[in-house]
Amino acid sequence: MVVRIILSFLVMAASLFCLFGLKATLEPMPPGVQWTLRGIYGLILIGNIAGLIHLIRGLFSR
Repeated sequence: MVVRIILSFLVMAASLFCLFGLKATLEPMPPGVQWTLRGIYGLILIGNIAGLIHLIRGLFSR
């Protein structure tokens, strides 16, 4: 149970990093690089949110 809580905090930190990365892509840069970074940060963010949901469900199902 403690391991799940620690992992949840780590995944939340990674999610916040991805949100900051998405915000950073709003700055002026070449369009190809901008959309590539948005895609990468967005996919990682979706994966982090899915993992966080899985970890939280495991905490409450016990």
